[in-house]
Amino acid sequence: MKKKTITVIISAVSALVLIGVLLIIAFTGAKVQETPSSEPDTTSSDLTVFEILTNDENTSVTNGSETTDNETGEYESGPDLIIDDPTDEPDQGDVLTIPDETFPALPEETVTSESAKTPVKPIDEKTPTDDGDVTTSGGLVIGDKPEPYDCGTPGHHCDGPETHAYVMNLEKEGCPYCGKHDCPSFYATDEWGNTCYTPSKCPKYDVHKDPVYYCQTCGKKCGDGSHGTCVQFVNACNCPMCGEWVESWTCHTCK
Repeated sequence: MKKKTITVIISAVSALVLIGVLLIIAFTGAKVQETPSSEPDTTSSDLTVFEILTNDENTSVTNGSETTDNETGEYESGPDLIIDDPTDEPDQGDVLTIPDETFPALPEETVTSESAKTPVKPIDEKTPTDDGDVTTSGGLVIGDKPEPYDCGTPGHHCDGPETHAYVMNLEKEGCPYCGKHDCPSFYATDEWGNTCYTPSKCPKYDVHKDPVYYCQTCGKKCGDGSHGTCVQFVNACNCPMCGEWVESWTCHTCK
């Protein structure tokens, strides 16, 4: 009798345990089916992670509850990631802007009908002629036309105060050939009409007494020492013609 009772109790307990297990399994399966999948459904038309709305004026990126507005440049608070639109322009407040360099417009030359019809008069080129007047013999003249110099002494042809002083010294010393103080050689002129002292114009001129042509020390014709001529050197040196040593201011004739 006791064995039957124990068997019935064990069977009842086993049945209760089995029923409890079945109930637990039943409730656990229902909860698993109601739990959404952790992976996002990429085939759904509604984006659950990122939602990008693009239009002509505003571009906003939404991640959960966060939105960026390009017009205001402000962000709404939210814990999720923010993605800016690459087309957004940066704030120009701290950027130095250089204006385009502009140049003033050049005035355009206007050609009137009268100026176009009027021909330009050609320039006549004239060759200067020698008319005996030194002031009209050509050359560049700046300013007013200079007046010719006049020393006021009859017979003089001085072209300036320096020439006049030179002639006055000749008259004071006298001519070395005739001894006169008004020798015609003092008042000779060159091809331009200016005063040019010419000893050959003296009536008593002697070429052998002219130091330009003959040495007044030895009487030989002046030259380079060759062919019987005489030469004098300012400094002592070797003669460049014969190589002989010659003292300064000494007559030398090559041998």
